Amino acid sequence: MNVITILSGDNRQIFAADYFNQHGYNASMKTNFNFNNEKVIVCGTPFSKDGKNINCDFYSSFPIDTFISLLKPGRIIFGGNIPQWVMEEGIENDIVFVDVLKDKNVVWNNAMLTAEGLIGKIILHTDFALNGSKVLVIGFGKCGTNIASRLFSLNCNVTIYDHTPEHLSQASSYGYNILEICDFDKNIHDFDIIINTVPCEVLTDYHMGLIKNSCILFEIASKPYGFNKELVNKYNLSLITCPGLPGETAPKTAGELIAQSIISYLERTGINGS
Repeated sequence: MNVITILSGDNRQIFAADYFNQHGYNASMKTNFNFNNEKVIVCGTPFSKDGKNINCDFYSSFPIDTFISLLKPGRIIFGGNIPQWVMEEGIENDIVFVDVLKDKNVVWNNAMLTAEGLIGKIILHTDFALNGSKVLVIGFGKCGTNIASRLFSLNCNVTIYDHTPEHLSQASSYGYNILEICDFDKNIHDFDIIINTVPCEVLTDYHMGLIKNSCILFEIASKPYGFNKELVNKYNLSLITCPGLPGETAPKTAGELIAQSIISYLERTGINGS
């Protein structure tokens, strides 16, 4: 059985390596791009933070194209949020790229870990109790669903905005308030906390100007994000960005989830790291 090579990144990579080694696999950390006979390589989650360079902790900017050029045909590369162009280039070079964040189990559990980590961030960065606070959650996907559930259980007054009518109907059935974008101008001043989970701007300049200054904004979406930082500064609002919460607040659990997903793939395909 060949070594599963893990590119050094955040603590999730370390815990993933531990999990592999505890479950009959031979995993080792890699702190350079000198690939020899490694067949299975585990990159970071996300695979890239800017869509151009590999996400690792030993190079601030190592181009993805260069990384691919170092790989021999037949290699299997794991990572999170792998850009589509990378997947396509891999096919052209007989290299398999597997996105662990397309594993539904990983995605759902990451959403739960994100919600849990966000609660900690909110408590740390607010000077008021969650109990009774008015919270707007923008987006009712997997992250939004988990965040709303946990805040609701803490007796927050939770309101959901989503552009999808089905999601709003679902949110209403759970007992949450719902908000249409046409009603933002009448209601957005009421919120103590606004949480964005979608990677696009929903709040316009006009909407941002209506938010009360004591409201705290929390950004958990990936690029291009949802809150416009120029508008945040323009209206003197408080914004807390929370990138990669599972890797920050629960790296052991998140790393083990990634390792479990990879093991499942290797066993399902009969590769088993060999």
